[in-house]
Amino acid sequence: MAETALAAPTAAAAGRAALGVVAVGVGAFLSARKLRDGRNGTGDDAGSAGWLDGGNRRTAMTRGTGTSDDSKGRKYLIAPPPLFPLVPAFERQTYRYEVDPGRMWFFEQKQGIGLGLNVSVNVRMTVIKLKTGGLWVYAPVAPTKEMVALLDELDAPVEHVVLPTTLFEHKIFVGPFQRKYPEAQCWIVPQQWSWPVNLPPQFFGINKTGILGRDPTPWDDEFEVELLQPPALGVASYVSFVEAAIFHKPSKTLLVTDAVVYVSENIPDCIPDRDLEESGDDDNFTISALKLLNLFDIKTKAKSRTTTSKDMNREELLRLGWQRNALQALYFGPNDLLSPEKSWGEITNRLIVAPVVGTLVYENVPEPVNEWAKRVAKWNFNRIVPCHFDAPIRAGPREFASAFSFLPSSRPEKVGTRRGGGAYYPNEDMILLRGVADFLLNTGVIFTDETRPKRPNI
Repeated sequence: MAETALAAPTAAAAGRAALGVVAVGVGAFLSARKLRDGRNGTGDDAGSAGWLDGGNRRTAMTRGTGTSDDSKGRKYLIAPPPLFPLVPAFERQTYRYEVDPGRMWFFEQKQGIGLGLNVSVNVRMTVIKLKTGGLWVYAPVAPTKEMVALLDELDAPVEHVVLPTTLFEHKIFVGPFQRKYPEAQCWIVPQQWSWPVNLPPQFFGINKTGILGRDPTPWDDEFEVELLQPPALGVASYVSFVEAAIFHKPSKTLLVTDAVVYVSENIPDCIPDRDLEESGDDDNFTISALKLLNLFDIKTKAKSRTTTSKDMNREELLRLGWQRNALQALYFGPNDLLSPEKSWGEITNRLIVAPVVGTLVYENVPEPVNEWAKRVAKWNFNRIVPCHFDAPIRAGPREFASAFSFLPSSRPEKVGTRRGGGAYYPNEDMILLRGVADFLLNTGVIFTDETRPKRPNI
């Protein structure tokens, strides 16, 4: 029997929610494992993602192979379907990684955008064993039978569940997860919302114990919390983009949701080969649509190519598929999706704010974001664990602060360069994303300081 998550008509997040219609409309026509090594292992090994490995632009991933067990059941149904088209719709495979032996684990699943665009990345739940011997769960993923079995194998009670964001794609699983572990306390960030009808968290089965940053927690001696609480972003006065950065003091680990990412050649285990093969195919839906509309002058680029997907071996095809998949998730559509090697080199192997988050969210509320980043950078962490792409990332306060160096704007007419010179984001790859941002701003979907309504007291 499939597990079911109740999904009311909420949007993804201020930026992505506003994009719920626009990005789908625009994206509809735009729409390795290290290259596959170690992807199908059965053991949990500790390790971390390094920076660069020599001059080959390869980031080492030594966290080990993941444990997955298809005999436990992977069916999971999000019903009724949300406005934001999340996939997989019916089945989710889970991989467990032991990062610190006996203390920290990752649980990863595939999550992406539907509508035939085949754009998916990994979504990560982090589990930490407390001094009490119980488990502390950050950003739950879908509680399939397989995921629950893998978690129960840790042989420790789930004591606390943390919802560190207001974003739909992370909070949709908290209610179903709580039903699996009803004795666990639940801690959520403030200003939770849903759209178009603003319903309380309880409607989604989220029964909070307390509010992060406001109420004392039983785990205050092991963790510190810093909240990003910018003003209303868009759509409605209550639509917020709140995120909790949490510092685990014993392991010197910074946990974030969507604040930063580190993208590399390491293909997440949860992204199936068939998805990468489809993305790597030069005749897939997105590439065909681009050719039909001749966006980004793709017909000329296609004629000048000396190697097509049909000429590639399997490893090359999977790598190309991962590049296209990740770049669409970051930009919606880079300048050259057909041959993305240049775009790939510009964005990978460095700690960054994802372009979609930077452009649609942070650049519209730069001051509170900058202040939050400075507060977080006061912690003495030496690795970062986001909810997507690579983790753990060997990085400290200096690298984290540097990731926000583009603020207040990454646009070429504004100040915003990265260490070593050059634009923070490649300007040619930002054309579509900035066009979407301008459209949303000009139509009032995203607020400016002049149009932003006051937040209601809720």
